[in-house]
Amino acid sequence: MKTFYSIIVAAIVIGFTETSRGSIEDFKQITIDFTDPAATNAATWSTPDKLTVSTNGLGREGDAASSRDGWIQTKPLALGLSWRTPGAVSVRVAIQPPPGEISLNSGQKTTPYGGDVYVRYSPDRKHWSSWQVLEQTGPRTPEEKKNPGRHFNATVQVPYRERERFGELLSEYSRLDVPWKSDEEAAVRWIVGREPDFFAKQIPFIGYVEFLFEGQFYGSQRVRSFHAEVSYGMSGLASEPKNKSVYQERSSIPWRFEAGDNSNGKP
Repeated sequence: MKTFYSIIVAAIVIGFTETSRGSIEDFKQITIDFTDPAATNAATWSTPDKLTVSTNGLGREGDAASSRDGWIQTKPLALGLSWRTPGAVSVRVAIQPPPGEISLNSGQKTTPYGGDVYVRYSPDRKHWSSWQVLEQTGPRTPEEKKNPGRHFNATVQVPYRERERFGELLSEYSRLDVPWKSDEEAAVRWIVGREPDFFAKQIPFIGYVEFLFEGQFYGSQRVRSFHAEVSYGMSGLASEPKNKSVYQERSSIPWRFEAGDNSNGKP
């Protein structure tokens, strides 16, 4: 079976002591292979009765000069750790292949516009930021130069004003008698237990990201793959939990809180 969707996680956690003062560097990526029918497990797209998956990729047949507007949206990708989330991330997207040259009915030749890519983020897979456009760039790495495509990148950061109250509540939570004062997942359950609409008012961190591609699909020109890379850093400052084994186990799990998962708000 061909691998159509892979998420590769590399996390480096430095200096876990009674109070860690290291940093956490994290990297995640998504690769969607549209030549595999199972790509439906990794993304959705517009007019699936018109845009279909084949061994050549996602697209449509027809006159090479005719086009149809369409979009591709990835499924949510969890970031950070189960006990800590980032406030800013760098993202880079590559879509293959690039648009091919077409001949118009007038006899002229042109290369279609490559489309746009957007990203948005969420704390709980229910409440999302607005879509933010990525900047179009050229290939940067030897691998990208070897495999032509459409390239996009951006830095996404939560405004400090959006994080301010969340930070105050985290501080309040850390003063309670709880199993682990640095556990942001438990703190979030405690917060939404008291304020169920908290994330409807602010989105203070990046727990998940989704990507959206919008463009024109020309006859016989198909998208073969979508690849996104997300990198970020987080503070490693943390107190030691009452159950020390929990600390190491939780550091191998990405953010997992979802709307409705408040455990009755109990810390």
